[in-house]
Amino acid sequence: MKDGKWLEPRHTSKEIFDKDYPQLDFSGGEVRCPGCRSGVALNRKNAAMRRAGWCKACNRAVTL
Repeated sequence: MKDGKWLEPRHTSKEIFDKDYPQLDFSGGEVRCPGCRSGVALNRKNAAMRRAGWCKACNRAVTL
C-alpha cells in the first residue's frame, strides 16, 4: 500500500469535500493516511478525474 498525502487546500468538513469531489469511484485504490497510518479508500473523483478519500480518524482528505 502506498503512502498518501493530505489534500491541499485543507477541506474543513466532509460536506465541502463531497461537493468538490462529487463522483463516486469504487475502483480507486487504497493508500495509508499520513496522520494515523490507517487505510483510506480513494473512492471520490473531481471534475479533473483526480482521486481522493476521507480519513474518518483524522477528519481530513487524503490523496495519492
